[in-house]
Amino acid sequence: MALVFSAFPTTANINQTAEEEKFRQLGNLLKAVVYQWNSPAGLNNIEIARLIEESGIKRDNSTIASVIRAVMYEMTAGNIKEDKLPLDTPNTITEKQWQYLKNLNIDRYAALKSYYIIASAASRRYKQSERLKRSIPSLHALKEELIQSGSTTAVAISSIWLAMEYSELHPLKTVVELEYALPHLPDYDEKYSLETALDKTLAHSWLAEAYMNLNVISRSLEHNLQLIEQAKKNSRLSAFTFSGAIEALCRLTNFSEALKLIKEANFVARQSGDLSQELFVLMLEAGVYANRLQPGDKQRIQRITTDLSRFKDVKLPVNIITSPLILNIYNLAVIGSDTDFKQAIISYSLKINNEAEVAYYSRPLLLKKHQQLRNIYKLRGDFEKALFHQQEYENLLVQSRNLPEQLDNLVNDSPLERDITISKLQRLALSKDKQNLALKAERLQAILFGVVAALTTLLLFWFWRGQRSKAKLGDIDDLTGAFTRRAMFRAVSKPMSSKVASCLVLIDLDHFKRINDRFGHVVGDEVLSTFGRVTRERIRKTDTFCRYGGEEFLLYLHDTNEDNAATLLKDIKRSMELHTHWQATDEVFSVSFSAGVVEIKGEKNIEKIIKACDHLLYKAKNAGRGKIETVSIQRYFTEQV
Repeated sequence: MALVFSAFPTTANINQTAEEEKFRQLGNLLKAVVYQWNSPAGLNNIEIARLIEESGIKRDNSTIASVIRAVMYEMTAGNIKEDKLPLDTPNTITEKQWQYLKNLNIDRYAALKSYYIIASAASRRYKQSERLKRSIPSLHALKEELIQSGSTTAVAISSIWLAMEYSELHPLKTVVELEYALPHLPDYDEKYSLETALDKTLAHSWLAEAYMNLNVISRSLEHNLQLIEQAKKNSRLSAFTFSGAIEALCRLTNFSEALKLIKEANFVARQSGDLSQELFVLMLEAGVYANRLQPGDKQRIQRITTDLSRFKDVKLPVNIITSPLILNIYNLAVIGSDTDFKQAIISYSLKINNEAEVAYYSRPLLLKKHQQLRNIYKLRGDFEKALFHQQEYENLLVQSRNLPEQLDNLVNDSPLERDITISKLQRLALSKDKQNLALKAERLQAILFGVVAALTTLLLFWFWRGQRSKAKLGDIDDLTGAFTRRAMFRAVSKPMSSKVASCLVLIDLDHFKRINDRFGHVVGDEVLSTFGRVTRERIRKTDTFCRYGGEEFLLYLHDTNEDNAATLLKDIKRSMELHTHWQATDEVFSVSFSAGVVEIKGEKNIEKIIKACDHLLYKAKNAGRGKIETVSIQRYFTEQV
């Protein structure tokens, strides 16, 4: 009977589309409730209650509505009765329900489950360390699940939620997760607001803060400047956007560039007609002068802080970690009496401490407080108290870098995550080393250049001779560590004669010529070397790896069927695709490959088998590259694959 394919959508397709749209709408509802409930800039209790009622979610018993209602309930599960969302206690979410949502839209599932994990731990009112013991391992498990799915965006979404939990206690792990996620995060889209709520802009902002806390100021500045550029591109630039970059420039003592940004921020504030932005620019400007403290800077601070009457009733946005009280304190630090100055400091400290007590993430508030007080006491001339607040600031950072050991042990990172962590730490260390060595190199270069050049030349000559000799004797390709073609054929002749099933694989790196043309042969060599290392780490001693020519490789897998061979190749391919940073270039890119796999048993003619592998490789490339085609040698010839 002939199969007939209809051009019209089936009922199943229509239902799938309707369910996906429902998931999107209720996901957007959850995002609105999460980010706007009881927020001064958002919706009050009555408005949120009306929004929930109008959505119909309270009476909807579908899987989508049941799960999102349960997640929404967790927001306020531990609150007092008057401070709860108007929802009845839901049923426990089942794994079958989660799987249903995952199949509908994996990115939205990643965001929904990440939030549920955090909200569930927070709603029980655990102490911070107890909450993180519950949330962080669960988020790691979710991330591992999503890695297995192959969806890079979904993995990135889970990583940025994980970074948010790490941000209070472990800046270095925060950086690792954010750098891992950043290339794959979506831009914010109002239509798909749940899964894009934590977007590239937010990642840049958190990275800027994390690098600042790690004292890698140049990297913090890079991400802060990215924020400014993105805001310009999206027509969302405000004076508040300049804050991080100006702080980073002050930490780098580049006050002239900081003041240039102050002028740009002031122009943006005046164009907006928003008094809160103008007030904020004055606070930034006073902060620059308080950090610099050159002759005349005290007078400049006095000038901009003396008359603040036009800002009397102005309030800053709730997400700005500072207080309008600061401008008055700057003024009192310059000309105020001891009594007035002391009272202002007490008021400011109480305000920030009270905000920190109720904040979900309190550390940024306390760090900012000690930074401000350090500058203010330095401006006042009380260097003893300025030093005290500097030490308090540093103590907070030290505490954040000492994640409780028992919490760290709860998470056993996979080899993939260890590779990512090591890569990030190496680049972080390299960045800091470059900064520290630059000055030393300038001083020593003239004296040591001749000696170093001579020694280097000699060492390189002997190293080259040793490597050439070793490669010649061992028939090893010195770039990839793989066998040469001749050595491979000699090595596999005996194992191939056995009667166990084995596999021969022909691999070709996708678009390798483009890499050489765009980035140069040094980068191309690094790609080949990396592929050789990754492959050699994952094969067994009984397997044989060969560089067949250029970017083509042969792999003989002894006592392995085609399914196991495909699994191994997918693991190698995933590792290469996740390797995006290269030592020889600052460009970010990943490498994939295509492969043809032939399962052999009893066939000894290697040239004949390679021809079959080449045919399958050609099919994999024609299918769009990045594919793995497998077949047994018997089926290849009998079915003319």
